[in-house]
Amino acid sequence: MKDVTEETKSRIISVAKRHFSEKGFDAARVDEIAKDAGVNKALIYYYFESKEAILDHLIQKLFDDISSLALAFVEEHVVAMIEQGRLDIESDRWRFASEEDIQSFYKACLQYTEKVVDFSLSNRGVVRIVIFESLKHGKHKNALFRLLDMLYNKNESPLYRTIWSRDHDFDYTPEAVVFKFFFGFSPSSTSPLTLMPMSSPAG
Repeated sequence: MKDVTEETKSRIISVAKRHFSEKGFDAARVDEIAKDAGVNKALIYYYFESKEAILDHLIQKLFDDISSLALAFVEEHVVAMIEQGRLDIESDRWRFASEEDIQSFYKACLQYTEKVVDFSLSNRGVVRIVIFESLKHGKHKNALFRLLDMLYNKNESPLYRTIWSRDHDFDYTPEAVVFKFFFGFSPSSTSPLTLMPMSSPAG
């Protein structure tokens, strides 16, 4: 019974996501979502108290998934290199133990960027919704900003806290703006590492 319930809820979310993306949140109607999902309208309100609650769920799920993706990179590469003595974050630069470590980190960053691009493509429907809602003056007007800037709040950002707990020199300074860019949801063809002050012992 639980599997059936979860499957029904997932179907409602999937259909709502398509309607929000294609028609816009305001134009989407709960009765049409119910019809396409093959459920009655009352069942939608059983799972979600309002249409906005479905939107809240979609946006929060997107944030959670992006945070997990970025945090996995931070744990596997940034934190690991700090603990292994291969990276020391100073106030104005990231100092790597060797040129090989710089190249290794650079390669990992490129792979991470590819993952983010793949993720954005597979979730373009929700990303589109976030963009539309950010153009309004409603509850989610800052959604795109939050998505692009995962370090928007030091006290709440798991990325900031994770790195800072290993190296207290890490801070959200102008010199670290590339970190803000890189872990936001805006990868570009130009590697952000070209903007990051880095050096090896010889540098």
